[in-house]
Amino acid sequence: MNDNERQYAASWALRGLIFFYFASVGVLLPFLPLVFREKGLSTWQIGVLFAIGPLVTMTIQTLWGFISDRLKTVKKIIIFQLVVVSMLSGFVFESDNFYLLLPALFIFYSFAWPVIPLTDSLTLSCIRNIGGNYGHYRLWGSAGFGLTALVCGKLFLTYGVGLFTMVYVVLIIICLIMCVFLNDAVYLGKRACLRDFKQMLTNRDIIIFLLIVTLLSSTNRANDAFMSIFIKSMGGNEAIVGLAWTVAPLAEIPVFALGGLLLSRYSESALMTAAAALFVVRWGLFSVISTPEMIIGAQLFHGVTFGLLFMCAVSYMSKSVPERLRSSGQGLLSCFFGGVAGITGSSLGGLLMSRWGPVSLYTVCTLISTAAFVLFLFRYRQSNAVTRLGTSLRESDKK
Repeated sequence: MNDNERQYAASWALRGLIFFYFASVGVLLPFLPLVFREKGLSTWQIGVLFAIGPLVTMTIQTLWGFISDRLKTVKKIIIFQLVVVSMLSGFVFESDNFYLLLPALFIFYSFAWPVIPLTDSLTLSCIRNIGGNYGHYRLWGSAGFGLTALVCGKLFLTYGVGLFTMVYVVLIIICLIMCVFLNDAVYLGKRACLRDFKQMLTNRDIIIFLLIVTLLSSTNRANDAFMSIFIKSMGGNEAIVGLAWTVAPLAEIPVFALGGLLLSRYSESALMTAAAALFVVRWGLFSVISTPEMIIGAQLFHGVTFGLLFMCAVSYMSKSVPERLRSSGQGLLSCFFGGVAGITGSSLGGLLMSRWGPVSLYTVCTLISTAAFVLFLFRYRQSNAVTRLGTSLRESDKK
């Protein structure tokens, strides 16, 4: 096998890793709340437990990215994380003690969630080496998540959520097998240092961008944490839960498939402004839904809301940081996009669901999305004004 063939095979191994890791997330996100509910935990306790993942993302994710950049390896760190995750799964998912679950989930998430931004970093490295675009890799994650949520919805409806741990561990083991065939990320030039890291953290434009993204992403995280319970409260079963979680990621696939074309024609700011407007519509629909089946239709908006926002955010960060901070940049994005947003969304969502119910939750999400739309629109117009000014100055210089 020559070098080109090895790179081609490794690119498909990367797609396989993305597919099966997101398949494991397709088990975790939709059905872990139901596992905890079956063990007798309250809605508030479930909200707190779901906030641990984002807390870890906020505090640990960027550190893993910097370690990766410093050591100039992504593949080895992903393998290490997956091994630890597989070892911890049995205890974490079988425990019914809320106070034991708090530290156990913290440790588990410290290794589980950083895998996602590291696979993004590996994807960006692969694209630079052999071509292609990010969306064509990331759509495999959407497919893995969606198909697994659908299959597991029917599986757990028939046999119960007692199979949860076994299904999850099998998927992680398959991910480890995929890692054997991966090429590691290629780092050119000097190693990342703490000075580089500090400059990234103090970049004003990056921080403002991340704060607006966090505001919008928090609404999606609240929905992630409580949509399954919302469906069950209206009389829906595990099959409907699985279908609702299937429709959402499958709706991302066309967006990711067309991602390269969209980003070649429109700026990230323009596309994220459009995504924010569609988030307003999405949560507005959720606030008036009265049957579990209606959620499935509303979930079709997930592709043009979350999918578009996430794709543009990854693109923006990859352009905003130097190559030697590739993993750190994606880790920082994940810190805000999943961490800060997740803590806010899960905690606020748990409070609203417990006290006033789902209508209040999705009404607040609609208002937050409206605020994010206004901020993105202002940022987009500001960037356009700067672009027009630069064009005008260049034309005057020519004269």
